[in-house]
Amino acid sequence: MKLNQIVDHCSLKKVVFLSDEDIKTGYCGDLMSDVIAHADNESIWVTVQAHKNSIAVALIKDIKAIVFTNNVEISMELIEKAKEEKINLFSSKNNSFQICGLLYQLLEGKYYQD
Repeated sequence: MKLNQIVDHCSLKKVVFLSDEDIKTGYCGDLMSDVIAHADNESIWVTVQAHKNSIAVALIKDIKAIVFTNNVEISMELIEKAKEEKINLFSSKNNSFQICGLLYQLLEGKYYQD
């Protein structure tokens, strides 16, 4: 699924949007070692860990986008690093559970409209 479709459906705020990547799956986690161990390539990562190490983890795992939930503050340093490394960043006022529910519906084909 194209990243832009996910952004629209989940009402994500674009912080750094560099390319409309194909997203195959998602991962939710705040423990970076867990993300490194279990996240799949070409995924979108949902977390509250808004710091520079998040970009390093995304690069290691070829994660195409990061969604920071709970309106966490995103520093300019993080934004500049994401631009430099070509990692898409988004934010949401929603919590991780809510965003993951929407992502699951979209990426697993279980989205039902009323």
